[in-house]
Amino acid sequence: MQKRNYYILACMIILLAVGLWFFTMNSTKSLQEAAWNDVDFDTITSIEIEKGHDQKVTLTAKADIYKITSTLSALEVKKDSSISKDFNDVYRLLVYVDRGARIGMFLYDNKYIDVYDYEASPKKNSSMKYKITSNFDGKIIHDYLK
Repeated sequence: MQKRNYYILACMIILLAVGLWFFTMNSTKSLQEAAWNDVDFDTITSIEIEKGHDQKVTLTAKADIYKITSTLSALEVKKDSSISKDFNDVYRLLVYVDRGARIGMFLYDNKYIDVYDYEASPKKNSSMKYKITSNFDGKIIHDYLK
């Protein structure tokens, strides 16, 4: 009888562990929660957008900065360990505050985003990869490069 109780307890622990794993691995959150939590949007002085080597623009107007940050913050993302090589366009975005570069991002089409936090501590937690799970219109960023 006691051996049976151990088996039941072991099965319950395994099921709980599997359930927690599915819950944490499949949960989505906004990019605001995932990467922008420590950024004070009022301190952002500029955003640099670059596509390739020939298209580059620096946004300094508060309205443009707000438009980009609010659009990106609303993205629903899921943590991912790798980025698929199946993409056409890559955009590099650098968010600057008074002290210099604060957040760097690589946006791969409308599928993935790689976020680098220049002020993260420890540094091993500074780069995070996310799969974009919500509908995102990259035209908002592309329009600034015209």
